[in-house]
Amino acid sequence: MESTVELTVFSFLRIVRRSSLLFFILILLSGLLIACGPEKKYIGPYLPDEEIAIIKPGDKMFTPVNIISIDRNVPLYTDESSIAVHPGKHTLFFEAVLDYPFLHKYLYFNQYLTFTAEAGQVYTLHASILPMRKEGFSWITSDRDPDKLIIKKYAVGLILLPSYP
Repeated sequence: MESTVELTVFSFLRIVRRSSLLFFILILLSGLLIACGPEKKYIGPYLPDEEIAIIKPGDKMFTPVNIISIDRNVPLYTDESSIAVHPGKHTLFFEAVLDYPFLHKYLYFNQYLTFTAEAGQVYTLHASILPMRKEGFSWITSDRDPDKLIIKKYAVGLILLPSYP
């Protein structure tokens, strides 16, 4: 009888341990799946992909672009790679820095850029800094026609930074 009770308790603990591990794995996988998609940054009901627009920062070497906020009141996080928005007029606030290994300092600018997003489109925000002329500019392209500029804006007041994270 005593061995049956020990066996039952042991079996129960084994089942609890397996179910806890399974529950933990399910929670982890759910979190990973949610984190992989674009972040919803619009107010209102969930919309299918063809009814929203995606905005993502460009990945130009030596000039990273970080979108800080959208529409002046929705802050973003540095690890977000793309943002889902309703179609319509949006204002991005972003920063760009020239992180070239042979320069001893960093050129930096931030600016607001307003454009009209269309449903089903994926937009890329680009920036470039010309260190010899101390000029910068930003532009947005659509993945449907990457050679066509949606908007282009010159940066004024580039800042020379001694360090940048």
